[in-house]
Amino acid sequence: MIRARYNSLWLWFYSSYFRVLQKIYFRKISVITNDTFPDGQSVLLLQNHFSYYDGYWSMYLCNTIFRRRFHVMMLEEELAKRMFLTRCGVFSVRKNSRDVLESLNYASELLRNPLHAVTIYPSGEIISHHRQNFPFQRGFMRIAANHNDSLIAFAVVLIDHFSMARPEIRIYLENYTGERTAEAVELAYHAFYQSCISKQTE
Repeated sequence: MIRARYNSLWLWFYSSYFRVLQKIYFRKISVITNDTFPDGQSVLLLQNHFSYYDGYWSMYLCNTIFRRRFHVMMLEEELAKRMFLTRCGVFSVRKNSRDVLESLNYASELLRNPLHAVTIYPSGEIISHHRQNFPFQRGFMRIAANHNDSLIAFAVVLIDHFSMARPEIRIYLENYTGERTAEAVELAYHAFYQSCISKQTE
């Protein structure tokens, strides 16, 4: 497993770089939520995974909404090609191996700090954001079950051009307060995803 080696200077550089890309390639980014995320609790963020930019959207939420230190779980074979990302809070997971438990325990360790946020992409792989129902990787609930005092946030990131040349990013966000079982969380996330699609197409 590859652990995060957080460095505030690298995180500033990474954030600044993607802010420039955001201004070039995207017309607007909006966070749509009626919920609050009170201080004093770490945040486990479950987000859809459909693009190269997903880590940046997670970081954006950590910086602007949660106000917590950004961490995200990434496949080890991908992180090994981009080791500089460890300095931005990225750590690895190796699917279908015994090492996955080490990654899950490490994520749990991070969430013991109320100033931290950890992003998990429950699909476990990049899939189209048009695909609204996908099976969750079960490991994430091992993290959630160990931290009843942490917040669970749902994020659905959708992209549309509408009548403009550059697309708009909309991030729908919800503070999940329901039952903390794998089945309940998965059902609730998919229901939230459907509601986001309905709002997007209104």
